[in-house]
Order: sequence, then C-alpha cells, then structure tokens
Amino acid sequence: MASSDSSKTVFLAFSVNFFIAGVKTVIAVITSSSAMFSEAVHSYVDSGNQFILWFGIKQSKKPNKLIYPLGRGKEEYFWTLVVAVLIFTIGGLVSLEHGIEALSHPKELKNLFISIAVLSISIVLELYVLYKAVKELRSKSTTETTSVFKLLKESTDGPLIAIVVEDFAATLGLGIALIGSILANATSNPIYDAVSSILIGVLLMVSGLFLGYEMKHLITGETINNKTKDKILDIIRTSEMIQNVESLRAISIGANSYLVLCSVD
Repeated sequence: MASSDSSKTVFLAFSVNFFIAGVKTVIAVITSSSAMFSEAVHSYVDSGNQFILWFGIKQSKKPNKLIYPLGRGKEEYFWTLVVAVLIFTIGGLVSLEHGIEALSHPKELKNLFISIAVLSISIVLELYVLYKAVKELRSKSTTETTSVFKLLKESTDGPLIAIVVEDFAATLGLGIALIGSILANATSNPIYDAVSSILIGVLLMVSGLFLGYEMKHLITGETINNKTKDKILDIIRTSEMIQNVESLRAISIGANSYLVLCSVD
C-alpha cells in the first residue's frame, strides 16, 4: 500500500472540513439555525477525526521489532475505531440533542438565505473530497466491483474506510440541512430546521456504528477475500520447492499487509 496516498486523502479531508466548520459556526450564530449548528459540530468532529486518523497512520509505520515483531499495522484499526466512537457520541448524540431541544423550543430563524448559500458551496467541496476518497479506494481494490459498499467491506485500509464513510455522511448531512433550511425559509416554520438536525444526528450515529462494525472485524482478524488469497497462493507456488499447498489461512495485520499460516508439501 502507498501509505502516503492515504495520508494525502486524510489531509485533504481535514483541510476542507476545518475550513467549512469555521464558516458554519459563523452562519449558525447569525441565523440561529439548529441544522447549521449540527453541521458545524459535524465538521469539527470530522476535522478532529481526520487528525486522529493521520496520527494512527504515522504510529502504524513506526518500526519496533522487539515489541511488535509483525509491525504496528493494526494500530490504524484501533484509532479508526476511536473515530467511530467519536462520530457516534460527539457528532451523533450532540446533534440529536440539539435538534430535540430546537423542536421543543422553536426559535425564530434569520437570514436563512446565507445558510442555503453556504450549504450549497459546502456540498460541492464535500463531493470533491468524497470523489477523491472513493477514487483512492477503487485504486487499492483487488476486485472489479463497482459497489462502494462492497469496496468498503473488502478494504483493509482503516483510515481510508473512515474518510469515505465520514464524507458520505457529511455530504448526505449537508443535503438534509439544505432541504430543511429551504423549507424553513419558504414556510417560516423552524420545525423543518429542527427535524433536519435530528436526522443529521441519526445519520452520524448510523455512520459511527457501521465504521465501528467494520473495524471490529479487522481488529479481531477477519479472513481476507478470495482474490487476495489466490494471489498469495500463486506467490507461494512460484517456489520450485513447493509441490502442493495443503491449507492456507490469512488475516489482515494492516493496510494491505497480511499474516499467512499455511501447510505445504
């Protein structure tokens, strides 16, 4: 794996999200929009998460053969699991709580046209980051599948999985916030804005659960896909001393790194 490519994708996502978070914060104060507040929290959480992912990538590459004879590749999965917990708790629960509060005590919304403009620009920026992340994900795929969901399931690159999940949730969340702001502006009813905040919270909680579920499998030693296993078999069989591979078991120990136990004749 070209770890530098994943680092570049993480840094791109961090830069975009941190910039968007600052803009959303200002707009949330000006408009009193709970959906915009939820989106600002979402962007700050994503920025912090991407720093954690970058830290995990750096830690996983540090050599220490005395303590970690097989390397520290799985440390990426640990920090990605931390990110999943943060998405669920800080991102999801805070947005959900704020939306419920706004639904219970509606406030007059002001200057929503500014929110609509900022959300529209943010969607374009997030779509660009999502496009780059999915492109990176496809370039590391060992199969020809076109389904992003299947690519996420087969990938062993924890930080890249997190970036794709985060940016998909960010783009969808922005869409929800945009629809809520448009409806609230057209009807002068703040309920639509509050419902948007609640939906964004639920979206983040589901995203955190999905990411955590995927990391659980990688941390506990999920078997690799058949195409990768076949490639490993082909490498083993190139040796003239190997007459037959009687059994082979392989698990991921990092991004595109594997531990293989095999019985050979």
